[in-house]
Amino acid sequence: MKLRVADDKIIVYCNKKIDYEKIDLDKYFEELLIKIKNKYNIKLNGYYTIVVHIDKIYGSIIEIVEENFDYYDYFNQVDMEIKLKKEQFLYEIDYEYFNKKIMNETIIYDNKLYLKIDDKKSLDSILEFCKIIYGNDIKKILFCGKKVKL
Repeated sequence: MKLRVADDKIIVYCNKKIDYEKIDLDKYFEELLIKIKNKYNIKLNGYYTIVVHIDKIYGSIIEIVEENFDYYDYFNQVDMEIKLKKEQFLYEIDYEYFNKKIMNETIIYDNKLYLKIDDKKSLDSILEFCKIIYGNDIKKILFCGKKVKL
C-alpha cells in the first residue's frame, strides 16, 4: 500500500485484489482511515467521500476526499460515502521503457504513450516505470486518443 496526499485528497494505491462486494465496507474503510491517521499523523475526522477505482489486474486506487461540513470538526468521528467504480486502468509509459512483448493495446494521446495491460506479469514488468491513469482521465484518453500498432 502506497499513500499520496495531493489536491486536498488522500490517494491510496492498493496493489492487491480485494473483493469489496464480500466485505463490510464501512468497517474496512474505518480501519483504513485509522491506520492512515496513526501511521501518517494525518488529522481525520468529519465527512469523507471515498471513491474506490477497481482494476481486475492492478487492484484498487482509493481516493479519500474530505467534505467541508463545519459541525463535524467538533466531534472526533468519521462518516463516509463509499463509491465503487470498476474500470480498466491505463498506464502512461515513456518510450524508452516500452516493450512490445507486453503490448496489448497502445494509445497515443497528447504526445504520450498509454498501455492497456491484461495480465499481472506484464503489469509487474512496467509498474515502477509508469504512471497509473484512472477515473475520468481514462475516458478522455480513450475518446480523444489514437490506437496505434508499434
